Amino acid sequence: MTTSPTAYRPAQIILHWVVFAAIWVQWLFNEPMKRTIEAMQTGATPAEGDMTMALVHVGFGSTILLAVLARLYLRYRYGAPGHAPGTSPMQAKIATAVHWSLYGVLIAMVVTGGMTWNGVADLGYVHWLLNIALFGLITAHAAAALFNQFVRKDGTLARMIPALKK
Repeated sequence: MTTSPTAYRPAQIILHWVVFAAIWVQWLFNEPMKRTIEAMQTGATPAEGDMTMALVHVGFGSTILLAVLARLYLRYRYGAPGHAPGTSPMQAKIATAVHWSLYGVLIAMVVTGGMTWNGVADLGYVHWLLNIALFGLITAHAAAALFNQFVRKDGTLARMIPALKK
């Protein structure tokens, strides 16, 4: 691909919001998942409600993995729009690093969570550290999007929320 597209494809936008929503579900069902893992590791029977919520957590984790892989494929196949006009080279480098870090951390979270869930390796601590990194990356990503939209007024949010386009 020799030129960058001028907008994200609808599938890229949908997948972005699927990942966003699934991450929130993961954070909501974190405690039941931890209790279920602890019960499984000690040979205890997990509480019924905890096991149900743990299975929801696993399902949404799988959804995140599939959505991230699909986003990477679409990015490879069709590209992504360049940075908004007026973005400094340093801001562009930081934005690019944050985006690729988000992809990497999300994949690593699914891998570490899956390995812990399936009893391959207890990577719960690594998963927890990745969660902290993910929270920081999401905060930086959202803050930058809001800053660009409302301070720089460059239409950044309209790229992922088409209803904002004028």
